[in-house]
Amino acid sequence: MRAALLVGLVVATDASADPAFAGPSLVMTAGALAGPVERLAVRTKPADWQARRSCLYYALAGQYLLARAGIDARLRVGQVVFAPGTAAAHRIRPHAWLETPTHFIDYATLPRWGMVVIIPRSRVAYSPADIQRGRTGVLVRHRPPDADLLSHLAEHRTRFNRGLRLLHAR
Repeated sequence: MRAALLVGLVVATDASADPAFAGPSLVMTAGALAGPVERLAVRTKPADWQARRSCLYYALAGQYLLARAGIDARLRVGQVVFAPGTAAAHRIRPHAWLETPTHFIDYATLPRWGMVVIIPRSRVAYSPADIQRGRTGVLVRHRPPDADLLSHLAEHRTRFNRGLRLLHAR
């Protein structure tokens, strides 16, 4: 089943077939940052968090490094379903990922599947009714922000920034 899921994700990242594709720079840059994002996430996450459970730190690291490369990416939280509507569907919740105006980017798939997932937004569904079998790479369900979520995110962003300062001080 994992192989089928990975094949579906690779197909979903085929930018040449997508008219909304913004060009190679975002995809190439986001992909090239996979190693640095993984290293930064592992170094800044709380010591007692497993890498596979550290999606927030992968998203924070990705957002930071993409911003340094001139790419603005919003951190989003909620749940995702990769390969929705198929036998290979894989749900993750709670989850944190990045979105740009043109792409869904998930660096937390690195410790899970050994690859960063980059899917054009035209292949992202935001409700089950939007799923197009064989075309939709991910179903995204954003969690509406509330005081507890905002506090949690702020606490971890502060912790991440502290980790960055310590790394830069070395």
